[in-house]
Amino acid sequence: MRKSSVGWVLGIGFLLSACGAPPPPETAKAPEPAPAPPAPKPEAPKPEPKAEEPPKAPAPEPPAAPELPKSSATIGGVSISEIDAKTLVAAVQKAGWAPEEVEINQGTVGKFENIEFGLMKGNDKGTFELVRRARTPSGASGSMMSPKDQAKMREDKGAVFLDEKAEVAIILVIEGKPAVAKKALDAILKK
Repeated sequence: MRKSSVGWVLGIGFLLSACGAPPPPETAKAPEPAPAPPAPKPEAPKPEPKAEEPPKAPAPEPPAAPELPKSSATIGGVSISEIDAKTLVAAVQKAGWAPEEVEINQGTVGKFENIEFGLMKGNDKGTFELVRRARTPSGASGSMMSPKDQAKMREDKGAVFLDEKAEVAIILVIEGKPAVAKKALDAILKK
């Protein structure tokens, strides 16, 4: 029985040490040395004070588009290269081809501008269109067709006047009556 009482005592001893016996004291470790502070950086040389710099000149503006010659053709005494929409309509009204109330469609696409409005005299109806180089081109990436191309495209539909040097065209179309359109253009435009 002795053997069993020794096993018993040893078993209880192991249990006590595992479950509740205080752990053996730890030996204190020596504190680690603090890292050495980084070496001071050498100071960058200070720039010497400069004399006042002259202000930079503004960037040069892009060159303006070359001036085109002004067209010698006129409507109401004003060159068709320079006439504004209201003066144009007034001159066409004076010739009897535009009604009192006219809706003007006007716009600039790229380097060309367009002025267009309706015509009416008696039973004849049509459109008047002026296409020319824009005084102030738009920033649009595309461009409308040139006056020369538009004049070529519509010459069989009505009356067309083209001043290639001034890059301006007038296209007058009377529905189904090209001969009447030519007479109307001759009455309005002084070449």
